[in-house]
Amino acid sequence: MYCAKLQKLVCGCGRICSRTLRVKRHAHDGPTTSSSLPREARVVVCGGGIAGLSVAYHLAKLGWKEILILEQGRLTSGTTWHAAGLIGQMRSSRVMTNICQDSIKLYSSLEEETGINPGFRITGSLALAESKERMLDLQRTASKARAIGIDCDFMSPAELEKMVPWMWTQDLQGALYIPGDCVTDPTTTSMALAKGARQNGVKIIEGVKVDKVETEKERVSEVHTNQGSLKCEYFINCAGMWSHELGLKCNPGVKVPLHPNEHQYLITKPIEDINPLGLPYIRDLDNECYIRDWGQGLMAGGFVTPGKPVFTKGIPYPAEFTSLPEDWDAFRPVLDGFLKRVPAAEKAEVQQLFNGPESFTPDMSPLIGPASEVDNYFVMAGFNSAGIAASGGAGKLLAEWIHEGRPSINTWPVDVRRFSKYHNNKKFLRDRVSEIEGLHYRIGFPGMECQSGRKLRCSPLYASHAASGAVFGERSGMETPKWFANMSDTEEYGFESQTGTFGKPGWFDTVLGEYWACRETVCAMDMSFFTKFELKSDGPEALELLQKLCPNEMDMPVGHVVHTGMLNEWGGYENDCSVARLAPNSFFMICPSFQLARGYRWIESHLPSDGSVKLQNVTHLYGGLNVMGPRAREVLQKLTETSLKLSEFKPFMCTEVDIGYASKVRIISITHTGEDGFVIYIRCEHALHVYDALKEAGRIYGIRDAGYNALRWLRLEKFYPYWGEDFVDDATPFEIGREHRVKFDKGVDFLGREALLRKREEGLRKHLAMFLIEDHDLDHDMWPSGGEPIFIDGNYTGSTTSTGYGPTLQKLVCLGWVTNIDRNSGEAREVSHDYVHHSKVEIQIGNRRFPAKGFLYPPAVAKRQISHV
Repeated sequence: MYCAKLQKLVCGCGRICSRTLRVKRHAHDGPTTSSSLPREARVVVCGGGIAGLSVAYHLAKLGWKEILILEQGRLTSGTTWHAAGLIGQMRSSRVMTNICQDSIKLYSSLEEETGINPGFRITGSLALAESKERMLDLQRTASKARAIGIDCDFMSPAELEKMVPWMWTQDLQGALYIPGDCVTDPTTTSMALAKGARQNGVKIIEGVKVDKVETEKERVSEVHTNQGSLKCEYFINCAGMWSHELGLKCNPGVKVPLHPNEHQYLITKPIEDINPLGLPYIRDLDNECYIRDWGQGLMAGGFVTPGKPVFTKGIPYPAEFTSLPEDWDAFRPVLDGFLKRVPAAEKAEVQQLFNGPESFTPDMSPLIGPASEVDNYFVMAGFNSAGIAASGGAGKLLAEWIHEGRPSINTWPVDVRRFSKYHNNKKFLRDRVSEIEGLHYRIGFPGMECQSGRKLRCSPLYASHAASGAVFGERSGMETPKWFANMSDTEEYGFESQTGTFGKPGWFDTVLGEYWACRETVCAMDMSFFTKFELKSDGPEALELLQKLCPNEMDMPVGHVVHTGMLNEWGGYENDCSVARLAPNSFFMICPSFQLARGYRWIESHLPSDGSVKLQNVTHLYGGLNVMGPRAREVLQKLTETSLKLSEFKPFMCTEVDIGYASKVRIISITHTGEDGFVIYIRCEHALHVYDALKEAGRIYGIRDAGYNALRWLRLEKFYPYWGEDFVDDATPFEIGREHRVKFDKGVDFLGREALLRKREEGLRKHLAMFLIEDHDLDHDMWPSGGEPIFIDGNYTGSTTSTGYGPTLQKLVCLGWVTNIDRNSGEAREVSHDYVHHSKVEIQIGNRRFPAKGFLYPPAVAKRQISHV
């Protein structure tokens, strides 16, 4: 009995053991295994949960043969068997939304294909809102959902009471109803996938534990198991919460940054006066719980902060159908929310409080795609308690990725290569996932930062910036100042802050001051977060490699800098970088922070096999300072004897100079913002000295520190898109306005050249555009933050990417992708400047559409002619 503490909630017949639950679900499934381990297979999938079954099923559907699934226990015995089975369509990224929609299509077809009823039902879902801020968040969700064709409606408390009469609604603002959302039975759905996979030739062996993955010439070659070894061409890590440990058992190790937390849900016996069957499942977001029908009773679970990491010293073996001890104290916030929303549940009997492990990642998005360490090693794991909802579509996505050599859509938000080796530290993961679990239901205010696992990577100037009032954010784990607040403000906007707004941010005036200092005087901005590589050879091999990888002309004079992409064979950007030629055969490359793992692997995979070209990641060796503004040359000239006159040191040049006491400081005459100035790269041991000298030399000019938010405003006004934020590997130079950086006549058959020639002939069917929002009240209207639908002549045409304010233009500025789809024929037509600039453009922010002016090329950004007060 647990009456007093749990408000009369009574424990009835006790806990149902995990084995009983499995027998109930598997009674009709029949045999699932083939016992003999083959000597070789084309594809080895490690993990017999719904993720591994899905990717094997889809590969077989694409005609692949010799596919083998190895499961260390029995099918679904990891985390699949105890999932709640909710399938919501709308997610934080478009790729995740597409994945979940594909899951629905798959699960709804399985019974006809396999004869197994997966328990799939379209129930609809309700997302409840108690606060006005939550309603604003749901309005943003609804605008994005409707734009891509997902049916949804808002319901008043009175309408909710009619739909779900046993739910207390008096404290609600309303709810978002998505009628197409679904539920399914995790185990029977998996068994249907297993049958479908076997029907298409997939071999499944249970009771086989993968011990190690061997490589040869940086490619997967062999898998060692407790039942012997076998050769393979492809290895897919779908091992769920074991994926992190399994990745480390490869040589070299593969990073799979995830960690399991405890996840609890309660199942009741039938409750008098409640009939949940046929009703939508409920996400009571402000009370951190979800509620769905379960038999004749209810299931209630949730996501709380802090979560409870489990298996911190390793996952015990063997472990299948694992359940953890009940923790009523940890479950209390979810229970309180459940009893508040369903008052009749106070008299319910508990059938079970189940506690099982679920894997979470550092940013609450799954890990899908090719490893950055080994060729033909793929990962599909870390679903953050959305494995059932996502696995069906994720398996399809990854199978197509493997089959075609590239994904069919932009996968960067879920790409496993977005993380670096620093994120794979187990203590970091343990601390981070304790916070991540609660983000499921936290209001998605723009610019919010995780508080846990911080100071993972720090600039050499971190302590100095902190003393100056810097408010830090993360960029690939690097602490980067976002703005510099008054010391009295740092508590409000520092690590401890969980406040937020959908409107004008509290830091607006501070960043405005930094912006104008960058344009009118001089600012220092820490750019240490950029990824930095060195490429060298004894002969011309380094240049020859760059000429092959880059569409721009890389044979520039020593001391010059070229901005260029690195393209794949389809003409899309694998990397976007600035390359400085330090010597005839020595190059210094500055890449986006996100390229720390991915960019290095891309270049490494193309190095000559004879070892003639050496690639080194020097990110950790150099701090970076952006010194910008019309006074930047004067300030830096005080610190060096090398002439920085514009006539001698023009834009896009580089050299090594002495600054103060520091020797061989690399100075490059670009700022990544279009403003006057330089980025200087300093050996970390000299960075603080150079920074202090710079501040002292610029004191008479009013030099000040500026953060990343000011950089964002500066580059948006000039239409400078950034890799990883505005475009990734599915975009070509033509589609982002950088055709001038493609040199077809340079005499080298560079990677992607043929694809770009075809693209030029075909015309552009999509394009990145810049928009200025009109008729917007900065102080009272909602602000865009990325992902807002864009409409041209009333038709949805794409979504925004980066957003911010343009102080010189006096407008909110958005970048975003547009298409030109004929409404009648559905045909994709060419996107032209006239189409974007002269059509009726609207951007929807929440429940309101704002008129906007569109550009394919940046408008002129003059110096300020108005007061910035």
